[in-house]
This record gives sequence, structure tokens and C-alpha cells, in this order.
Amino acid sequence: MRDQYAGDLSDVLKFGLLRALAGKDRRLGIAWYYVPGHDGRADGRHLEWRDEEEWRLLDRKLYDELAALPERNIAALEKAAIWPDGTIFHGDPVPSSLGRRSWAEHKRRNLENADIVFLDPDNGLGMETPKHATFSEIRLLRRPGRAIAFITFPGRNMKHGALVHRLHERLAVEGGASKAITLRTSVLVPRAGASSSYVPRQRWFTVIDADAELTGRVQTFTKTLSSIPRVRAKLEFVT
Repeated sequence: MRDQYAGDLSDVLKFGLLRALAGKDRRLGIAWYYVPGHDGRADGRHLEWRDEEEWRLLDRKLYDELAALPERNIAALEKAAIWPDGTIFHGDPVPSSLGRRSWAEHKRRNLENADIVFLDPDNGLGMETPKHATFSEIRLLRRPGRAIAFITFPGRNMKHGALVHRLHERLAVEGGASKAITLRTSVLVPRAGASSSYVPRQRWFTVIDADAELTGRVQTFTKTLSSIPRVRAKLEFVT
């Protein structure tokens, strides 16, 4: 997660899901996987949702708070009135590989009291880089009664159904997950430049070790999200 991404379309999707998951009875923990500095890319530019009232249907309070975000950075996000009571944040910058283990241990201790932990790396799961969370870090964070969620992005090397299946298999084998749910989202956003056409932008959100109540909350959120124009949402289950 970088400051330049704060308040963009991805935040609407992921924070909407997290608010729906936590409700009023689950304590939320956010592991930002923070990377300081701007990466020079245009990522984070999709703010069109602020002019589209339909997004209020997903979560009115979230819409109002993110649309009024005073600055685009993680500090402003943490201060926004969008978080369930007791939300815990871990914002230490992702270190080099030499300090990664101690950083991960500190993250685990910091988020110890969270019932739901969300991992927010730039590029989802992968190798031990600043842009990825790892399967070993998921194993470290797992405990009875806790669900873990994370954002990821589909690759282009195989069909999406096969990609989800492979992800869930790796979560079971390498992460120890007993259950996995992936919410596949695709949102049509304006093409860059003066074009009036739209292109799809896909973001996936996976939840592991969710109990029946959390599974129901994901299903309800998916149904609400699907009602918004130019949005597609589909759940993939492995139990």
C-alpha cells in the first residue's frame, strides 16, 4: 500500500468489504504493507467513483468519508470515521528481506487481538518483496477463531477460474487454510486520456478461515456490490 493509492476505487471495494465483514462484533486488524514514496506510476488515479452516486448503495458512510478525505495518505485513512470500534493498524514500512522476519513477528504481536486481519500489499501474494505478502506470513497470522483476508490481482497466464483454484490450493498447502472464499470483482473505469470508453479493472479479495456468519456477510456484500452499474462480482468457494 502506498500513500498515492489512498481513497481510490480499490479502497472503496476493500474497506466496504471489511466493514461488512466486521459488523459490530468482530475486531478488525489492518496490515498495510506500507511502502513509502511514489512509484511514478498512474496507479491510484481512479477517483471517478466520487462523482457516481450509485456507490452510496454499497456503503453510504464509507462513500461520504472517503469522498471527503483531506489528504491522500495512510495517516488520513486511519483517522477517517470508517473503521469499526477497536480497529488495529500495523503501518511499519515493509523492510528488506534481512528484516522481514522480525517485521512479520512484530505485525503478528501488534494485531494479536484482531478477529479479522486484512493484508494490503501492492500486488497480492507472491515472493518476499515489498509489494507482496507471503504464504508464510499468512501461516504466522492464522489462529483459531480468526479470519484472514487479502487483496490480490489476477494474472494473465491462465483462465481466472483456474487461477482461483490454484490460489485456493496453495492457501491450503502453503498457508494451512481450511477454507477459502475469493470475491472476484471487475469494475469498468474510464480509459485514460480523453476517450469516453471504459476498460475493466479487476481486483480480487480472498478470505480464509471464515465461519458461517462471515461467509454470509461476504455473500450479502457481493449481492449489494453487483447492484452497482458497471460492476461485476462473483464468489468462488473452496471448503
